[in-house]
Amino acid sequence: MTRTVEVFTGAYASGKSETSINRALQYVKAGKSITLVDLDTVEPAYCMRPILGELKNRGINVIAQSDYFGLGEAGSYVTGEQINCLKGSEGDIIIDVGYGATGLDTLDILNGISDEHNLKIYLVVNTSKFETRDKESILEYIDFSSGLNKAPWKKFYGFISNTHLSHETTVDDIIRGYELLKTVSDETKIPICAIGADEKFKYDFKSGYYDNVEIWFYERLMPKALW
Repeated sequence: MTRTVEVFTGAYASGKSETSINRALQYVKAGKSITLVDLDTVEPAYCMRPILGELKNRGINVIAQSDYFGLGEAGSYVTGEQINCLKGSEGDIIIDVGYGATGLDTLDILNGISDEHNLKIYLVVNTSKFETRDKESILEYIDFSSGLNKAPWKKFYGFISNTHLSHETTVDDIIRGYELLKTVSDETKIPICAIGADEKFKYDFKSGYYDNVEIWFYERLMPKALW
């Protein structure tokens, strides 16, 4: 069977790491073998590094750079295990790509990425962020984050609507962000594949869907990390 490789990227603080982690937990709960690759080359010491032990204890195989404390894009460093993550991993794979000037071009360092038959690249969008605050800026960010190397495989499979304001998020914020992103989806024909929401909103969306789009209820693990 062809394995699934899912890639999550997005602007700074869009929630791509939280989305990646919770997606990996979905795979674990479904009884699937999953490898989570932290490919944040901008701030490699932040994000998942402080919670690697917890993620592994919960059944997620994690590949991350854990030796150096990078200083933004000037301090980028990746390991051989990250570069060859598609070659040595069994089961499905989730890749968390950090924000930055190279966008999806970061994926070019992964051996065999262009040969994956079931590759799904998602753009996580938080419309509360300046970079994706309105329709025009989201369209600009799609082009920016796709990188310079416009290879045929390097295209967005779908959006994850993840509008939030941390602990101040309301149901209206979630819906507002979705409706804005929907206007972009209609124009670009890139579908909204899921809506991200804190698990505390389960009672507000009892069906688990909004506008026929599945809601992924997140267990918030990133507050335990450095960033």
